[in-house]
Amino acid sequence: MYNNIFFLKIGRADKLVRTSLPLGVPVTSSVGDVTVDDSGNTIIGEKKNYYIEVSDSAENVLPSGFAKAKDSINTRKKYDLCTVGAGLSGTVFAERAATILNQKVLVMDVRPHIGGNCYDFWDQKTGILRNQYGSHLFHTKMKHVWEYVSQTKAPLWKRWYHYKFGLVNGTYVPIPVNIMTVNRLLNIDIQTPEDMDEWLKQVQIPCPETGCENAEQMAKSRVGEELYKLVFEGYTKKQWHKDPSELKAEVTARIPIVKSWDPRYFSDKWQALPGDGYTAWFAAMLDHPNIDVVINTDFFDHKEHLEQACGKIVYTGPIDRYFEKEGMEKLEYRSVTFREERHYNNPGYILPTPVLNFPGLETNYTRAIEYKQYLHRPSKHTLVVYEASTGEGDPYYPVPTTRNQELYAKYQNLAEELEKDGKIQFVGRLANYKYYNMDQAIDNALQLFWKGTTAGKFMENEFQAYKKSIDEAMEVYQQNSVNTTEECNTLFWRGEFGMELRLFVPWANHIRSQCGGIATSGTVGTKYMYFFSSQHTIRDIKREFMLLPDNNPFKSSTVHMSKIPEDTAWTPPNFVDFFRRPEFETLLNGKPLVVILNKYNTEWHDTPANYFSEGTLNKMLKYLTPKYTVLYKRHTASEFADRSSTEKDMDEKEMIRKKYPDVLFFEDFADRLDDVEDSNLLLFGFMSQSKRFLTVQGGTAVTGSFFGGTNIILIKKGKEIKGRDYNYFHRFSNAEVIERKTDEKFLAEMMKQM
Repeated sequence: MYNNIFFLKIGRADKLVRTSLPLGVPVTSSVGDVTVDDSGNTIIGEKKNYYIEVSDSAENVLPSGFAKAKDSINTRKKYDLCTVGAGLSGTVFAERAATILNQKVLVMDVRPHIGGNCYDFWDQKTGILRNQYGSHLFHTKMKHVWEYVSQTKAPLWKRWYHYKFGLVNGTYVPIPVNIMTVNRLLNIDIQTPEDMDEWLKQVQIPCPETGCENAEQMAKSRVGEELYKLVFEGYTKKQWHKDPSELKAEVTARIPIVKSWDPRYFSDKWQALPGDGYTAWFAAMLDHPNIDVVINTDFFDHKEHLEQACGKIVYTGPIDRYFEKEGMEKLEYRSVTFREERHYNNPGYILPTPVLNFPGLETNYTRAIEYKQYLHRPSKHTLVVYEASTGEGDPYYPVPTTRNQELYAKYQNLAEELEKDGKIQFVGRLANYKYYNMDQAIDNALQLFWKGTTAGKFMENEFQAYKKSIDEAMEVYQQNSVNTTEECNTLFWRGEFGMELRLFVPWANHIRSQCGGIATSGTVGTKYMYFFSSQHTIRDIKREFMLLPDNNPFKSSTVHMSKIPEDTAWTPPNFVDFFRRPEFETLLNGKPLVVILNKYNTEWHDTPANYFSEGTLNKMLKYLTPKYTVLYKRHTASEFADRSSTEKDMDEKEMIRKKYPDVLFFEDFADRLDDVEDSNLLLFGFMSQSKRFLTVQGGTAVTGSFFGGTNIILIKKGKEIKGRDYNYFHRFSNAEVIERKTDEKFLAEMMKQM
């Protein structure tokens, strides 16, 4: 099974180490011949004092990764939420509960560290950042997941495009299969993606009409018989200890096939590694005054106490372990054993790529990892870890067979019954008995957390009913046939949002009142602004600064004026009457609603000027929250943003969540919207419930004037001051519009009006 079995004398010590490398990875190919000089020093080629130390990963000393972690539970404390497991699912739930809901949280783990299987640490012997439980590569297509992991408090992530080789019959080839893989293994001459696609069609073995039933059929349907034998079959047998025909088709369906020369393992938009390591990322997420972390602690030793001390438990461990007293069969899991080789005084690399797969059966190992290749971290040593799959040890991978899925369904029924009272939730790879990539685990936890919040429940229920009601009301307008005469044409506007609300929406509505049905168009996010349109088209074009077109109702190239011409084609639509529905009333807790629309972005290619600062917001909320329900919004979907403005970070949200936990955050409701058009629908729904608006210069001031009531605007800089624009804002909805130029005067006016 192995070649190059030899003994190295370690430095000048007496102990000998036996090392054995898999076929095709000879030490001599990387560092030269092995000899020992008369003084007892190991010599490899011309390099002195090179030596290899072989060990098992179980011998490693593992730091906790979190200085604040304790080794025992404080039995005097009560918690809103307790998470069993400090891996991805448990950490995401804990962080969100503490940050979003201001809850008291306990995170516990039976291991001596945080981070779950993602845990990494700086190897004490080589100084190399390495994982303890196998390599982890973050990649995702999900924007909200990327935004979550790279949020402000997280350490910096560095782009990393993973690539690796497989050693097949003594030949290094790219994994996953791409054009080079096929050419090298089968000695053919594919050159283009079109050639590759044609070749695959010739060799692929179609699935039965009912679909691929197992992993073998799925693999052959993708790469044919020969590549299946060379790349898929042996690796799958080693990984799962089962023939591919016994495994579900999903096992080989998730492995990518690349029809080009692209050597990357993943094609996702966001691919990165945490610059300081995964454990540092977990530590940043858990570093919250509301979160207690306890390690070296088995949940089942404290289960009875925690069921009383925790308002809710999020369990992320093996589901069959939780229900073991039910006497049911055990689910199957695969684990991993690790054989480590530290190559001292070797500044170069041992492996050809950061990860080297062994698809064949000539070795029990599935892959080897050389950790210092990640982010190309320099070191005078190197560390190579060989992995082999096993059925013993910590559970890593659920085994996707029919037997296991049927058995899991029985465990799932037990879990769902317990979840009904809201005291426990089963989350994650082991609790849901489902393979998740890292981003999928994060997305799953975010989604389950969100569904349990007030915002999530509202969006899943009342908002869906609200949206249906609004869409049905819009169908009345859509039944009007479009008048295509010249005088009934409307213009497409790609300029600033505020200018569109000021001029183009009322202009189009006036034309509609004269012509009946009209066709309109707008950038992303305008669907519900033109609710009165018979036919509205969305164009995916970024907004940018533009002058007004000729012959517009304002009879000017700009919107900055103190008065709109009286005899002009301009009629604002009635947003309040159209968007007001009872569904939002459930969120108000019997109090009147105040809407705060803030911003913090570059203005006129300069630093932010018009915004509510953290200090001002604190004074506003201290005054408002005893009497009002408050909605706070300071976020613009990137799809809506114009080219001339960039949203900046401000730390006010943490203060608000901590000091004023009853404040409604718009982003909490909008976080999981599938359709970006629904973002403005959600905003209009909230605003239609209010008669009190606190806004800042720009588009927020315009929006706040479309719903009647009182709109107090903070403006410190802008053409609106010289143009006296706010003199005509009342005409949008008969609103009372008040402008103030300093924080102090704004606060005084707010207290006077509210």
